[in-house]
Amino acid sequence: MAFSTKRGRPRQPTTTSDFGTPELQWKQVHGLTAEPIDLCLARNLISDEQHRGGLHLRWLHTLRYGAPRITTCYTLPDESAMAMDDPAWRSLREREYAEAIALLRAHRRHDPVIRLTVYNEMPHFLNPEICKQSWNRPQLASQLDRERQHIHEGLTLLVEHWKT
Repeated sequence: MAFSTKRGRPRQPTTTSDFGTPELQWKQVHGLTAEPIDLCLARNLISDEQHRGGLHLRWLHTLRYGAPRITTCYTLPDESAMAMDDPAWRSLREREYAEAIALLRAHRRHDPVIRLTVYNEMPHFLNPEICKQSWNRPQLASQLDRERQHIHEGLTLLVEHWKT
């Protein structure tokens, strides 16, 4: 009789997906992990082009100023990334960012668009509690609609500007 080649404990069945902790699962179910611009797209408040325009504006802002997040991790810059930095390309991107910001400021749509796209601030019209209150308060409902329209117009300006 030959010895078995299978030794040790039998393998545990592997799970195919990991959905995270129960707290993270609860947040995902209640829509607390999605970014505000993604929520606007999911609710058809903005188009795909406007969504891409907002993400492009965020990317340009990040190139210009860095990521707008609080972090405790400070690392030294990677020398290989700095060696590949092209000053002409960077100046074109900074000029593109400056033109976009000037366009938004000229039409007074800078603040709501930057708060939504760059800083990920939740607009009031996406807050369910405020939306419930607006049913009984027509003035609040008009403010929410105006805020939604300002963001929509600002992103439309960016899309039209970058098409040319």
